[in-house]
Amino acid sequence: MTKLKDIKTEWEKFIVLKDDRAIDMMLATVIGNMLVDLDPIWLMVVAPSSGGKTTLLAPVVDIENVHFVDDLTEKTLLSGYKIKGKTASLLQMIGSGVMCFSDFTSILSKNPVSRGEILSQLKLVYDRKVSKYTGTGGVKWEGKMGFLGCATADIYYHLESGRSMGERFIYYWLDIPSDEEITTKQAETNISANDMTIIMKDHYREYYAGIKEWVNRHGVPKLDISQEQAERVRKASMFCVTGKATVHTNFKSGKVDQIPQKASVGRDFKSFEALLVTLQLMYCYETGKKDAPVQDYMIDIVEKCAYSSINRERRAILEILADSDKELSPSQIGSSRGLGLEKDGVAIYLNPLFAVGLIRRNVNTNPYKWFMDEGEIRDFINKVANAVPQIKLKEDEPEEDDDIEADFFNEETV
Repeated sequence: MTKLKDIKTEWEKFIVLKDDRAIDMMLATVIGNMLVDLDPIWLMVVAPSSGGKTTLLAPVVDIENVHFVDDLTEKTLLSGYKIKGKTASLLQMIGSGVMCFSDFTSILSKNPVSRGEILSQLKLVYDRKVSKYTGTGGVKWEGKMGFLGCATADIYYHLESGRSMGERFIYYWLDIPSDEEITTKQAETNISANDMTIIMKDHYREYYAGIKEWVNRHGVPKLDISQEQAERVRKASMFCVTGKATVHTNFKSGKVDQIPQKASVGRDFKSFEALLVTLQLMYCYETGKKDAPVQDYMIDIVEKCAYSSINRERRAILEILADSDKELSPSQIGSSRGLGLEKDGVAIYLNPLFAVGLIRRNVNTNPYKWFMDEGEIRDFINKVANAVPQIKLKEDEPEEDDDIEADFFNEETV
């Protein structure tokens, strides 16, 4: 029977597998949605363009009840329109299954009205019931639909305004190899992406079939998690909803002008629970131990997903402040670790991070200086991000007057 290690060994013949846990996540999304009777798992794998995310995703095409979708409109998911008496609605044609999107960013690049309607419908799909009424009658769908998509970092900005209404996605930031590693490997293998898909889809399909057979014989294990692991998941879930909170800023000044809107932690916690049960099932299958508990690496994956919910600029700033024992000005932050942002550009991200309580500021300095308290948030960020020991500031970086005035929040954390 095909195992995960076999799949990863095969992949390493063709590509530099910098982040092999992404394969666990993609297969867990399919398995969890099709074989585990818990909340849907909606995974968004995020990486730069040509980062390899679609390459790893493409071979799921031959797994049963997986459906690739190239585009969506407001009427794609559910419509009263019929062709020769048959429904044209995607949801009714699929029933229950997993929708796959190789580039979800392009769908969200539509005009704001279309994008908003699509996202509203997707939220209903996640909740397993959609109804639509037209002049010719009503059309309904009920079922369980999973979501497996790839996107560039632009996904964070496209979804920013709608997060306060309750986000359904679990994010996973894909760590990619260097350009040198990629070009060296490509020179060695000389195989096309299509040929890789043809080879790897058999391995993906056989792996899913093996898991399905295991479930038929042994059932899905109950979540077996230690108290310490459960506490890590709880804290990761709270960090996730804090990081995804909608923070409205003035488009001219970049200052926060509304109280942040943070969703309840319940949905994210349940999504992580479904993911952990699935990863536990996969581990039981891998080891042949039907009563194997949750492993610590699975909690590491959940923590990475929670951290991936924040866009890369905010993550970079958090890592700089979490790793520093000094208060830093926006200019100093922008010049650290090759961040390459001017002071005004840094301020755009500092204010929202302050508004949700992830960082603090000293208003007795001019310009304001920013820092992070010792404690759980700092420890979490340093652990997940693997921050390097000490920030090296430019010795010649002046203490410029950043002219960042206090907004309606006081100097204490929200």
